[in-house]
Amino acid sequence: MMGVDQVLCWQPYATLSDGEQTKLQLAVLFAQPRVFLLLDEPTNHLDYAGRRQLADYLCHKRQGFIITSHDQNFLDQVVDHCLVIDCHQLVLTHGNYSAYFQQKKRRDQEALAKNRQLKSEIATLQHRRQKQQQWAQRAEGEKQNNAHGDMGFLGAKTARLMKKATHTGARLTAAIDQRKGLLQEVEVADRLPLNLVASHHHQLLVARDAALTIAGRQLFAPVSFQVGRHDQVALLGENGRGKSSLLRAIMGTFAGQVTGTIRLADQTTVNLVRQNYAVNQGTLPEFARQHHLQLSMLLNVLRKLGMDRDTFVVPIQEMSMGQQKKVELARSLLIPAQLYLWDEPLNYLDTYNQAQLIQLVQEFKLPLLFVEHDRLFIDAVASKRVVLKN
Repeated sequence: MMGVDQVLCWQPYATLSDGEQTKLQLAVLFAQPRVFLLLDEPTNHLDYAGRRQLADYLCHKRQGFIITSHDQNFLDQVVDHCLVIDCHQLVLTHGNYSAYFQQKKRRDQEALAKNRQLKSEIATLQHRRQKQQQWAQRAEGEKQNNAHGDMGFLGAKTARLMKKATHTGARLTAAIDQRKGLLQEVEVADRLPLNLVASHHHQLLVARDAALTIAGRQLFAPVSFQVGRHDQVALLGENGRGKSSLLRAIMGTFAGQVTGTIRLADQTTVNLVRQNYAVNQGTLPEFARQHHLQLSMLLNVLRKLGMDRDTFVVPIQEMSMGQQKKVELARSLLIPAQLYLWDEPLNYLDTYNQAQLIQLVQEFKLPLLFVEHDRLFIDAVASKRVVLKN
């Protein structure tokens, strides 16, 4: 059902690509009779065909399941209810993800409009309170500076003004607090920083008739493409086709044979977001020292990515997969680079983080070669597409 070549069943599990491993795990799960499926991010590492096969299977399954995924197109195909953690509360809606998202978008627009009105009223009330305090202080100053006047009259006048100011100030403060209490929390994607270094080269990466061979097997047909300094190139192909291997070949770490030409422009600095980042270990201060990062900057980016401060004291290897991915992304964003290679950047990230990455790529016109199977992300950022074929 998952389109896995039977030959792979006799191959050591560790030698399979991440997508092939995911397909085998799903096949083992689906082969078990009478089980209620709990699927935690099953689309991670799956190619487009694999996601479509999984969606078809779940749509025709005659029993319920609970699924966690951040692939919006996939969710639209398979779910009829959404239970979403939205601003620290659970929201249950009927329909697919798009139906939930449209409702959320409408709620957020209404909340933002209401917040703008409340903030305007708060500013007006704070100005009135400040003016009231200034009048009272001016009256007190007149009393202190008018030594020859009727001190009884001035004292009574000042007391009346101070009493009125106190009463009015308390009323205004209560009105301000009441309006602050009505302000609604709305999730807005924080702008991410990027240490992009400008290059004078028009073409940062050129591949001509490039092909990779490992253990006597050619991974894909020879391919030619270029990545310019304003290009966002999507590298597409089925699982096991050699997309991650091609990124490693560009970085000079591919263990097999490279034919054809893969050439980086002179003195081009390249930054890789890895699909497998288990080597990230230790505390965040240790990680920052290892990669020559300012700890304050690293923590700031992680906060923008939505990581709680409580997690900052947890060793990286003990964090959730999503939190580990955020550490890997933060490292990439902070290290100076002229060309970025991203290997499945959306794995384990929620829709909030996906929106941040889309905003980042579009804003900086990031010179980028990336592997991804999420069609929404590809359509949003890719200026070119390169397909690896058998």
